Amino acid sequence: MSIWTTSVQKSTTEAAESLSYSPSGGRIKMWLLGVGLALLPLGYGVRCLFTGHARFFGRRASHLDLDGSAAVALAIAYIAVGVFIHAHWFWGLHPRLALLSQLLKILAVLVFLGSFGYTMFMVLV
Repeated sequence: MSIWTTSVQKSTTEAAESLSYSPSGGRIKMWLLGVGLALLPLGYGVRCLFTGHARFFGRRASHLDLDGSAAVALAIAYIAVGVFIHAHWFWGLHPRLALLSQLLKILAVLVFLGSFGYTMFMVLV
């Protein structure tokens, strides 16, 4: 079951659970999602690191602009999201890299949780 083909009756946790398995698809999906889609959060995170400013995107044009250490931590979280997407759809579909895909996804989730948690701590304190 893919996250893209879930029905309305499926819960969010079931859709997220599909990201822990190897993806299905071919070379087009590998390059389009594994590289193209992964470059969006990764590139924005790198841009935020260089500028020192990051934006936490919210609903209905309610954004939170951050700077300082909170912006750096949020930028690292954006980069971790890009690495997770790359590890799932590029490494997961590559015949030689598929075994390392799970390890890289776990590392990306750990980095995301740490940096996003630090960002939330700095915002709330």
